[in-house]
Amino acid sequence: MRLTLRCAAVKHQRIVAIATGRLEPLFRSRGGAQSPTIAFTQGCFLAALAIVAIYGIVLTSNHQETRWLPLCAGTIALVGLALTATIDIFGGVDVYRPLPGIRAEALATFAVFTLFLAFYSSTATLDPSPYNAHVRQAVAFVHGHTYIDAPNFIEHASFGGHNYQLHPPLPAILLMPFAAIWGMGVNQTAFSMVFGALDIALTWRMLGRFRLSIDARMWLTVFFGAGTILWYETVIGSSWALSMVVAIGFTVAALDELFGPARPIPLGILAGLAALARYDLAFDWPIYVILEYRRRRAIKPLLRMIPGFALAAAIYLFLNEVRYHSPFDRGVFLFAGPDTQLFGLRYLPGNIYTLLMVGPSLDGRFPYIHPRFVGQSILLTSPAFVLAMRPSFKRIDALLILIAAIIAMTPSLFYFTNGFSQFGTRHYLHAFPFLLVLMAMGVRWRADQLTKILIGFSIILIAYGVWHYSHYGLVP
Repeated sequence: MRLTLRCAAVKHQRIVAIATGRLEPLFRSRGGAQSPTIAFTQGCFLAALAIVAIYGIVLTSNHQETRWLPLCAGTIALVGLALTATIDIFGGVDVYRPLPGIRAEALATFAVFTLFLAFYSSTATLDPSPYNAHVRQAVAFVHGHTYIDAPNFIEHASFGGHNYQLHPPLPAILLMPFAAIWGMGVNQTAFSMVFGALDIALTWRMLGRFRLSIDARMWLTVFFGAGTILWYETVIGSSWALSMVVAIGFTVAALDELFGPARPIPLGILAGLAALARYDLAFDWPIYVILEYRRRRAIKPLLRMIPGFALAAAIYLFLNEVRYHSPFDRGVFLFAGPDTQLFGLRYLPGNIYTLLMVGPSLDGRFPYIHPRFVGQSILLTSPAFVLAMRPSFKRIDALLILIAAIIAMTPSLFYFTNGFSQFGTRHYLHAFPFLLVLMAMGVRWRADQLTKILIGFSIILIAYGVWHYSHYGLVP
């Protein structure tokens, strides 16, 4: 009798779902998000091919040679289409029905990576950035020393008769295999675009941990990849930009682990590595520990996070001892000079003004609205970030993520420079993954009209900034 009633109830739920057009709950994955379909994956590959094709047509019409990275993206997209077509033909699956499981998620993540590799490489010149401090550092590591060959235009610290780069070491460590093969011929900008595409693929994967439809998940993914200054920083590929691009990738991976299986050892390693690309992120380690405790409700598993933190700290201390005979990174202090106070309360008003209020320059020269090199308010580059205030902060997890974002921003708010020579506010980019998590927490399954409008407007603003920089640069 009970079994009959239960079957009747399930059947009734399905009839109500069909009648109301709310079928999504019937196809949710274990994490709460709607699983991707083969058709979605194929759509991403087709979009990547379309971007590369348009890029090739534009270059051909201007009698320019097609660059190698977009061609690679197009080739990968063709391979992906062939793979999904094989699954469609021989796998006996419905391409329009969500497929729960690792295979569907892996294919969709790969497709998103391909799409943004095509997007980034087609919206950039791919010329190597002259500000390639990470390549210089990687070459130095390969040759067994820490000092670099630093021309005057590369920001560096001089100590003990040698020059040292100012940036955290992780990007250079990742570049070492390429530097071992090509030396100074490594294209840091190309590496930045590949890693930036990986950032967005990891973002797509991370958003799968939340209760989101495919529609909402893709809107948030596209926002992060094209509606924030991550697009600009990725295609610029300079020394400061690459540090941020790498830091974001490991932060997103850490958040994916935190809201997914929450294994302490990988979580500690990922959060530790993120701090080796942006030192400010080390202050967020306690937040990861607290959130992990809320998942495990035990102290012992938290101890497994310590090796990851300790590894990052050991690399940091070792490099500083070798370079500056000090446990602390003295590079920026030496670069700025003894008369400069690097951190202070007096810098707070100016940095808040940059973060929230600085706008573009307006004049009679085409195109009349000009992004300024001193930066531009986050509200005038990515207004969709206001949606990070949507979730209820009575929910402890949301409150802790908000605190993590504030902690990540705090050192830059008291820093002596606002990060000038920038589009947007690059000093706060490493906090963007936490804001994106808050946006995901505030979405109720589908992306509503306000969400889509704000994301669309953000993409237009960032696209204008990227276009203006490539044609006119930034104005004082």
